[in-house]
Amino acid sequence: MANPAPRSPRPIHLKQRHIDLLLTLDRTRHLGQAAEALHMSQPAASKSLAQLESLFGYALFERTGSGTQATELGHAAIAHARNMDGAARRFGAELEALRQRGQQQLRIGILPSASIHITPRLITALLSRAGNLEISVHEGLLHDLLASLLERQLDCVIGRTTSRIDSSQIEGRFLYEDPIALVCGVQNPLGALPTPALAEIMGSMWILPVQNSVLSDRMDEMFARLGVERPARHIQSNAVLTNITLINQYPWIAALPRVIAEHFQKQGGLCILPIDTRINFGNVQVMTRKESSVSQPLALALAALRELFPATETSPG
Repeated sequence: MANPAPRSPRPIHLKQRHIDLLLTLDRTRHLGQAAEALHMSQPAASKSLAQLESLFGYALFERTGSGTQATELGHAAIAHARNMDGAARRFGAELEALRQRGQQQLRIGILPSASIHITPRLITALLSRAGNLEISVHEGLLHDLLASLLERQLDCVIGRTTSRIDSSQIEGRFLYEDPIALVCGVQNPLGALPTPALAEIMGSMWILPVQNSVLSDRMDEMFARLGVERPARHIQSNAVLTNITLINQYPWIAALPRVIAEHFQKQGGLCILPIDTRINFGNVQVMTRKESSVSQPLALALAALRELFPATETSPG
């Protein structure tokens, strides 16, 4: 006949009052002193010890002339209690550290086309106010950034005004207008002309914003106002640095936010074409969740943005 399989040891779950009693008895070696240290009556301490010994199934302490001494199993129970108490304290300390860290974290979402212009200035302003602030910057498309904002993965998003924003959950503060600038590479002959012909510009290869984005919608409005069709020859890209590299490799045309275009023109990286587009890519704003309270890092960021872009406090209607 086969031997029965050995049973798994019975799990023993100690409550905090049992842990405290074991550790205090180990320290005082006296039940009455342990009860006093724990603000218990001695009968209550005796009852709690009896419950512990019933839980373990063995005597944990024995009374001797020199006090209450732990048995061999009692020493094992004390070691177990000490481990549990240490683990609980370490976990509490880790939670407090995470809480403190969360109070010093700022997670910013920003469009790539706005990042070059805003992010360095904002980070400099924030670190001058709070040197221990942990700042993380996340670039992406507006739709994805807003989803992360609502899921509390971001504290704020810097992007453009659009009807796609859910105003019941998100509020925006206007920062600045963002006109469209048409640009070409520094070696492109169109960049040297005082008044390049619109037809010649439209006949070039273009880099257009990706479809179903705010930038793409604004470009369609620009072409309509200029009375021309969307260029037949084009690629789609929202990668600013890639686009600047391409227009300097090929005689192509691209559209950039004017603040970005001016930044790279000053560095000799491109030429802004003298074409009045009469269209903004959209008003740039900082967007936050509609909540009754604002974290300290977010309040610092909003204050810094108001100083950097002092036009208005809230987004225009």
